Amino acid sequence: MNTDDRGAEAAEKILIEFGAEETVAAGKDIAEPTVGEIQAKIAGKVRADGEEHGALTPSEVVFALVPGSQQDKITALLEGMAADDRYADIKAVTTASGMVFFVSTTYIDTDEAFAKSRIEEGKEKMAEKVRGDSRVRVALTPAGALYALMPETEQDKFAACLGGMRTEARYADIQEVTASNGDRYFHSDIGLSGNYAKILLRAMANDPCATIAETVRDASRIYPKPTNCLLFRKEAFGIAPDELEAITVETLRKPEFSDIKRMVHPSTGAAYLYSSRYMDEAQVWTMIDWIEVGEANNP
Repeated sequence: MNTDDRGAEAAEKILIEFGAEETVAAGKDIAEPTVGEIQAKIAGKVRADGEEHGALTPSEVVFALVPGSQQDKITALLEGMAADDRYADIKAVTTASGMVFFVSTTYIDTDEAFAKSRIEEGKEKMAEKVRGDSRVRVALTPAGALYALMPETEQDKFAACLGGMRTEARYADIQEVTASNGDRYFHSDIGLSGNYAKILLRAMANDPCATIAETVRDASRIYPKPTNCLLFRKEAFGIAPDELEAITVETLRKPEFSDIKRMVHPSTGAAYLYSSRYMDEAQVWTMIDWIEVGEANNP
């Protein structure tokens, strides 16, 4: 099983820097498969990915098929397959950044394999960028920032990267949100929840009245529950605390937000907003009174 390399003679052996990953639970008494069985399983997986999905097989998937995923064991297994004519179709493709994929040339030829590997590399780069922005910066990632990672990539390949990410389990945390002007942003659900992403997106539109109204509507529709006005003092909403009251009053006066109502608890003075589309006044009062008075009196 040799590493394909366009423009160079076929390599005589695979040169891969292997990573180790524990895949067998400690203390689990399972009969270890033979070398031949593992090699057959690896080849079967790579061939099935190519035949059924037209896809390359990531190296981590192949390594996970080796009990313990020990580097010396993986190396010996792959070198054994390289010398076995039964696995002559199984090749390894290494990208410029060092990512390794396996392919069966029975179903995917060399040129197509390299093209697919570049798309897979692009997906990984984009996912890393989005996850980093969500986890470290707690910010959305604009689509333009992802495209900048691959400036020489054609638009159709960029679209293929994004499309592929939406269908693969390993990128299930990568989500897309679209602004009212059509701009696309991405976030990772692991580092930044969907609800918070919507808050950031609305704040970026620089329309605080709409930010308040849509947030209140979401809370009234989904939970349903009224929204304490103090929520909008949080930095994510982009509303200066000393401007909040004026912006709230402006929101309540706008005809497009006529469903947004305010209720103030008479004992505590706490102000809440709700949408009359989804909640009625009696329902809101019951919830507010419980939050402000009832809950404290019923520990």
